[in-house]
Order: sequence, then C-alpha cells, then structure tokens
Amino acid sequence: MQTLDPTDKILIEELQKDSKQSIKQLAQKVNLSITPTHERIKRLETNGIIEKYVAIVNPTLLGRNLMVYCHVTLVKHQEAYFKEFEAFVAGIEEIVEVMYLAGPYDYIIKVVLKDMADFEHFIARKISRLDIISNIQSSFVITQVKKFTKISTE
Repeated sequence: MQTLDPTDKILIEELQKDSKQSIKQLAQKVNLSITPTHERIKRLETNGIIEKYVAIVNPTLLGRNLMVYCHVTLVKHQEAYFKEFEAFVAGIEEIVEVMYLAGPYDYIIKVVLKDMADFEHFIARKISRLDIISNIQSSFVITQVKKFTKISTE
C-alpha cells in the first residue's frame, strides 16, 4: 500500500466524483497551483493508484436490460484450467466482470445482455463451448440497489 498525504486523498476523491474536472478546478480544491497539482495527478497515475478514466454508461439506455451473475465451477482445480478459462472469458464482450473466488464456486462472472433470448445465446453458443466448465448457476438481477465506483482513501 502506498502512503497518501491529505492532498493526494482529496485529488483522488475529487477525480472519482468527476474526472472531467480541469486541473485548474482541482488545484483550487487542494490549494495548490496548477503545476504541482498536475504533477501529483501524474504521480498517482504512474504509481497505478489511478488506473484509467472511463465513462460510466447506462446499459438500459443502450438496450442492455438484463444483468446476470453466473457462478462457474470448473471440472478440476488446475492452473492450466484457470488460465484457459480466464483467457476464454476475456474475449467475450458481454462479460463485464470476472472474479476468481474462494468458496463453492471457482468464478463469478457479471454479464450484461439485451434479454433472455440473448442470455440463451450466450449460454448455449458462447460460455458452454468451454468443456472445462462443470457447472454454471445463474442469478438474474431484478433491481440494482447500489451502483458505486468510488473507493475510499481512508
């Protein structure tokens, strides 16, 4: 873990709220001039604390009305199987998150799709093509109660 001073923490908090703020606006919020503020942000990026800047889109407005969490179990716990699965799912655009787990499942994948027909196509023609998967259990999101991207600096 890297040590952050209060100014770094404020910059991180502000950039998580709105990464489109100008350096001038951010400098005012941390009581520094533009150059040291810019240098601090570059250091946070270089050190990997700030990984990237993205736009968060509304999937429903893009016609993606179905969110599914698929709990995946592989046939064996072998490094080669884990690597094969991870390489395979990396190439499927409907999958937006993949987590390797401890517990009854090996992975949980978050999938964003148009509808149930799209889900059927995803299962039948995409994910089930991988013969190292022994089981997939799916949970369908009814309502997303909280969607938050901010990580605390404390």
